[in-house]
Amino acid sequence: MSAEKNITRKDVAEKAGVSVSVVSRVLNNSGYVDKEKKKKIIKIAEQLGYIPNPIAMALQTRRTYQIIFFCNDLTGAYYNQMYHGMAKTAKERGYHLLLQKDYDFESVKKILADGIIFPTENVAQDYAETVGKNYRLPTVTISFDPSAIFAKPMPSVVIENQKIINASIDYLIQKGHKKIGMLLPFDYGYANSRYKAWKERMKMESIFLGGGVETNYEHYIINCGKPEEENKKKDYRYLGPYQSESEGFVYYDLFKVGYEAANLYKSSKYKATALICFNDDLAQGFIAGLQAIGLRVPEDISVMGIDGIFTRNHFKPKLTTMSIYPERQGAKCVEVLIDMLEGKKYKYMNYSPYGILEGETVKDLK
Repeated sequence: MSAEKNITRKDVAEKAGVSVSVVSRVLNNSGYVDKEKKKKIIKIAEQLGYIPNPIAMALQTRRTYQIIFFCNDLTGAYYNQMYHGMAKTAKERGYHLLLQKDYDFESVKKILADGIIFPTENVAQDYAETVGKNYRLPTVTISFDPSAIFAKPMPSVVIENQKIINASIDYLIQKGHKKIGMLLPFDYGYANSRYKAWKERMKMESIFLGGGVETNYEHYIINCGKPEEENKKKDYRYLGPYQSESEGFVYYDLFKVGYEAANLYKSSKYKATALICFNDDLAQGFIAGLQAIGLRVPEDISVMGIDGIFTRNHFKPKLTTMSIYPERQGAKCVEVLIDMLEGKKYKYMNYSPYGILEGETVKDLK
């Protein structure tokens, strides 16, 4: 048949040697048709390039080739890059990625999809303990906590914060730094694991490094969290004072938090020679804030981020950061989920890579 011709059900029926009404019953999933005959008709329809009603075909094949990604904010470069990694990999494997901006888990019952991806273990746990108890869609999550336990087993792409923080501290020590602090937007929720890893390591360094490192290593923490947010700690949906607005558009703004933290550093009694920032957005804002009050990076203080997002290419000095490759994380989530859907082998624990991206914001004290 000509490639230009619009394929109809009559064409499928003629090729299959059945009536048009039988083809219609198969493609509409209405009425009885022998199982083997169904398979034959669907295969012929695909070969001829017949474009059916997608809902009817999804019911017939039990596959929609659609994946849901729950993420309430793509304004930050980290999740934006992760999303692009997901979308690219999904397309390569014949799937389409659907974004659900809020965490209305009930919505999955109204969406034709084959599986779900979550941005953190907290979101995944909430789903598993509610809608996920009785709704059997395959799920995968990004996890910042390797010890996370879900109501039902769930494959994870794990960001190993302890190793990431230790590698960051190792790098700074190699550059001659001993007074290594941390800049946090808050010390709870998803920032807590990085804070705890820093605290555990610096406790050891305060014992073994010596040479001017004060016993109370926590003097070098700059915590931007506010006491009145204490009762909001366990609610991952809550953005607290970290929102900004532009033309009516509300977004999560850690750059602003970092910018304002520069004055906290300037007024602090104990000054670190290097600060590891919770993420790159916070680090870039902090550097801009320091520059605004006349402090130089890295001459007056060294600054290091965590994430490795593309925006570092647009700032001066260029940020030194511990990259955790968000695009690769997203791609891996999709790969694992589709492998599950297609009955292929997959791992429950998939560890995300990390590595130093050197820039211009860390001074070599040696």
